[in-house]
Amino acid sequence: MLNKPEEFIMAILAGIWVVITFIICRYLQLPTDTGLLVTTLTLVWALVFFLLWQRARTRNIWPLFLGLLVMCWWRAIHYGSSEIMLNSDGSTTKLIHWYGSWTALIIYALIPVIAGYAFKWWQHKRQRPQPSA
Repeated sequence: MLNKPEEFIMAILAGIWVVITFIICRYLQLPTDTGLLVTTLTLVWALVFFLLWQRARTRNIWPLFLGLLVMCWWRAIHYGSSEIMLNSDGSTTKLIHWYGSWTALIIYALIPVIAGYAFKWWQHKRQRPQPSA
């Protein structure tokens, strides 16, 4: 599985990334279920990306994985945007602010995807053709 030194290093970095995600969730004082969901989704994301990277299949799809990484945090963003309102009759209503709406969450995920592919396009346009001999 880990035949080359760079694979071992990337596996260690992926593990550190997942641990840092868990620490950030604890620091933000997210509920346990939300923090564990974000950490688990990040672990699955890191595992899939590592396996694809190991087989050299990430060259054209890495911007998609940036968007998927943002999607791992959707639940935390949604939780942070919600507010419990107490009504006059004693009941409660959950209010979701605009930055936690589905539209905003999708836009958050699309921004790194679009930026990543724009960067790839810019790099491709910057390359000069090699003169033929």
